[in-house]
Amino acid sequence: MSERRIDSDLLDHLTVPARHDELGVGSRAWVRVDTSLRIYWHTLFDICPGLLRLDGEDGQPSDGMSIFRPFMAFAAERGLSFDWTYYLWVDVWLQGSGFRDRVDDDLRLTLIGAAAARWAVTDRSPAVGLVIGTRSADRGPLPLVAGWKPADLEGGREIETLELEDPLPDPATPFGWFTTTTWSLDHFPGWRDLPL
Repeated sequence: MSERRIDSDLLDHLTVPARHDELGVGSRAWVRVDTSLRIYWHTLFDICPGLLRLDGEDGQPSDGMSIFRPFMAFAAERGLSFDWTYYLWVDVWLQGSGFRDRVDDDLRLTLIGAAAARWAVTDRSPAVGLVIGTRSADRGPLPLVAGWKPADLEGGREIETLELEDPLPDPATPFGWFTTTTWSLDHFPGWRDLPL
């Protein structure tokens, strides 16, 4: 008879996917962890399918596990949360990985846009918009990405890239962000670092 485990017993196997198979492939505990991990997999690759081509042969999509598993280990080591910053942390991980040279600006903007979109539908603060900037010294300049909450009950969130007449200073870290409580960017409050 197999050992029964409760969810808290499986936490290490969930946060460190490399330990997933220690549970025994196909066991009840393995299926429980696999189901939980699929949520994070779909949250990433359904929104940013271009990631699946990074490690595929001849440009064909892969299962993404060569990105997903090491990223999840990276996230567990740093205690990252999987809120709107999830996609930005994936980019941070990619920039330090063997995939760095295959990540183009379009894919990076997709990840940043996904983060802004998630913020726009999950944030409950009085802010109406979020602006994300990148440090140009890391990979060259990228436009700012803004995510806007719906302006009315029938509207949807909006994501746009911005190129300001007077560029903002670079953030000190790979990503900086700030929020605004108005629908226009009339002042720059300074960059905030990514929360853990």
